[in-house]
Amino acid sequence: MDDGNRDEVGRVADRAPGGVGATFLKAAGWLLLLVPFIPLRAIFDDPPGTTWLIPPGEWLLGLTVFLTIGGLAAWMFPDLVERAASGVTTALRRPGDRAFRFGALALLAVILVVASTFAFSRSPLLIDSIIQLFQGKIFAAGLASADAPAYEGFFTTQHMLVDGGRWYSQYPPGHPAALALGVWIGAPWLIPIVFSLITAWLIADTARRLFGEDVSRASLILMILAPFFWFMGASYMNHVSAVLFVGLFLWSVVRWEQSAEGGEAPRAGWILLGGLALGTAFLSRPLTSAAVGAALIFPAIRIAGRRWLSHGIIASAGFAATASMYFVFNAVTTGHPLTAGYVKLWGESHGLGFHRSPWGDSHTPLTGLRNELIDLGLLHSFLFEWAIPALLPLGAFLALGWATRKWEGRLVAAFFAIPAAYFFYWHRDAFLGPRYLYEGLPFLVPLLAVSFIELRRRSNRPVAWLRGLNASTLLVAVVGLSFVYSVFYATPQRFRVYATGMESVKRDLVLEAEAAGIDEGLIFVAVSWGNRIIARARGAGASASVAERVYRSSDHCELELVVRSGEAQGWSAERLNQEMLGLIRPEDEIEVVRLNDDPTLRLVPNRPLAEPCAREVLYDREGYTNYSPHLAANTAGLDGRFVFARDLGDQNDRLREEYPGKPAYLYRDGTFFPLP
Repeated sequence: MDDGNRDEVGRVADRAPGGVGATFLKAAGWLLLLVPFIPLRAIFDDPPGTTWLIPPGEWLLGLTVFLTIGGLAAWMFPDLVERAASGVTTALRRPGDRAFRFGALALLAVILVVASTFAFSRSPLLIDSIIQLFQGKIFAAGLASADAPAYEGFFTTQHMLVDGGRWYSQYPPGHPAALALGVWIGAPWLIPIVFSLITAWLIADTARRLFGEDVSRASLILMILAPFFWFMGASYMNHVSAVLFVGLFLWSVVRWEQSAEGGEAPRAGWILLGGLALGTAFLSRPLTSAAVGAALIFPAIRIAGRRWLSHGIIASAGFAATASMYFVFNAVTTGHPLTAGYVKLWGESHGLGFHRSPWGDSHTPLTGLRNELIDLGLLHSFLFEWAIPALLPLGAFLALGWATRKWEGRLVAAFFAIPAAYFFYWHRDAFLGPRYLYEGLPFLVPLLAVSFIELRRRSNRPVAWLRGLNASTLLVAVVGLSFVYSVFYATPQRFRVYATGMESVKRDLVLEAEAAGIDEGLIFVAVSWGNRIIARARGAGASASVAERVYRSSDHCELELVVRSGEAQGWSAERLNQEMLGLIRPEDEIEVVRLNDDPTLRLVPNRPLAEPCAREVLYDREGYTNYSPHLAANTAGLDGRFVFARDLGDQNDRLREEYPGKPAYLYRDGTFFPLP
């Protein structure tokens, strides 16, 4: 970044206050610097969802190798390294603003389409997105909820509620409503791609308004080079719609503040748009919306000056206008505007705070801290797929006290507000990376661009103890090597993992049935014994929370016998729940066994199986797959030419009676077997 553009940045962004704010920024920088080197898996006894967490030793090895190679290149060929850096900078500055953005977004669009098509087969891959797509089909049919299936067990899935003769998803309505647009046009996979492209434009334009054109262009390039951005951005996850409206909220607040330049009053229209955007983000991910709203709105009060009350009311009205749709959706589905689907399905234990989760795990301040440190650690690796921690440049920029502008501090605060909020939430996973931090990219990407540019500018001096090696040249060499490693090795490896994994989730049974010459039918999908147990328990009246807790902590043969008894004797839901809870055993009394290749099957060791259980295991050895991905292949009313249901063995005849005109098939291992 040259001095002229530095002056532009100085004009665009005010200086940030010192004191507590400066201490916070330095602390945030040190946290980013240290997190990769904390042995989290050892400290927390190998917590779940940390398969991709890179150990400190591997990070240190990567740093040693890349610093050594980069140092040798910078020492032996400094002119070549600098000419390469200057050439890249010149090439990026040469096009006009519109031409650059159009070209960058066009390239990003190609990447997103390739990721969606060849890595994900344009399919939702996680139960969360599968259920939200099905809810999108319900919305596309003009309904908030659909008629419940006659027999719940054939169709029940983890995050669907069957309630008072209706069924609907547990999720807020925002993202399913967006997917409904895709359902209408016959291409729901396009919605995340369009949303991600708009998000990229918003981030780049926000960076331009805050820090100048160089930072804006660098932000776009970083998003093109960030697999985490475009793998998540090509998925069906609700983080994609949330990050769009978080980005729009940030952009609107910036426009609102800058409308007050020159002593004029800020324009109310921009803060109204910000409120509408934040409320729409609330419709996808309420906790994220609340966190970033609190981080950005309160510092903005002083900008409004004497108009803080009127503009606050306007922003609140905009937020309420969109966010209130969540409460309307709740009232129509769960029966009470303040009862979310999550709580209706799982109980009060699904909420925030420190307590036992619906699945039986205990959420404490220590597990909350563990979860957020793990996600920050994962972000270092998933963001750019480097062999060195990706957030080290930003950490150094902050820890050195170089973040002195107002918006640098506010972006850091807004980003860290998200893990601060999720510290109180019991669930986490690492599907496609640290997805709970994805909505922080509108804050993180401009900060990263600033840190790269500022580190390059400020370190342009020889380092005596490195035999006069220029620190800026070393930085360019190491960062350049890291991106080369990512583009040509690590990212293709990640792409291959996504493209070759989760095959059962990517199957399109409609296309497979048509290829097999089947025009319509009732298709029973063979599933594992454990899946059948949970489905039958839910169908017999067990609560979702009890079914999950008991399944994770019981002997599955004992569970099978209890569910059979409940079905045969018509137990009430209360009795079935009590009987099932009585099966919970200490962890050391049961173990995972692989009698049917199901990694979730748990039994008391060295005990013979009861005859009904042995039959279930033998049935599984003929082959099975997942059912949940194929729920979304159904129409909202389960009345299409194909109806995909779970195979429940000798109970299937009950469902066949509901579809007397449809030929029935059993789907197993890619083959459709006609049923007599």
